[in-house]
Amino acid sequence: MGFPKLLIEDKPGKLEKLQINVQKELNCMNRKLNIAITKIENPYGHPNILAEFIAGQLKNRVSFQKTMKKAIELTEQADTKGIQIQIAGRTDRKEITRVK
Repeated sequence: MGFPKLLIEDKPGKLEKLQINVQKELNCMNRKLNIAITKIENPYGHPNILAEFIAGQLKNRVSFQKTMKKAIELTEQADTKGIQIQIAGRTDRKEITRVK
């Protein structure tokens, strides 16, 4: 996930390098691997990208309230009609689990 500068169109050799690394990781060097890259105009308008952003922030131990506010702010900038966020678990290191 992310907005990789690795795959900028100026340097086509990096895409082949990525393809070789993925083939090595998957142990399928003798098979053909197609990688398609698409540019998303409003990335924070897509729920999967926004969910990965929230998960990354929570893994980095950022406060869930700050994370929720930032996610709402990013979706407002992406001209989204609305957003519904639900975070469940031990928020703010409390011993009891909650859904917010």
